[in-house]
Amino acid sequence: MDGNFMILYITIGGIVGTLGRWYLGGWIQTSAHAGSFPLGTLLINLSGSLVLGFVARLGSGTALISPEMRGGLTIGLCGAFTTMSTFSYESVQLLGAGDYMRAALYMSGTIVGCVAAVLGGAAIAGRI
Repeated sequence: MDGNFMILYITIGGIVGTLGRWYLGGWIQTSAHAGSFPLGTLLINLSGSLVLGFVARLGSGTALISPEMRGGLTIGLCGAFTTMSTFSYESVQLLGAGDYMRAALYMSGTIVGCVAAVLGGAAIAGRI
């Protein structure tokens, strides 16, 4: 396949990731009654990191996922679904409000949790 297919896969993945983040993030935030704690963003970053680790490992170690599909899922879907810019903004908001404990919980949960999720996704894919 040529580069145009890669762009198409990334575009479709980006659309799905963006809309998924918007709908799912809002639903989590509202359903969990999380208030000002950015639980939706935290859970999206964790789950997106898990998927990224899984697809990156499975896609590079086997022929089960084409390079185009891997690009669509990692660059497009996961790139649009997870968001470090929102994480950074929400962290600054919590710090600015003097909510240092929740800011520390959110920042450490995101950083440690997302690294662990990537490792978990890769480990799951390694078993396939």
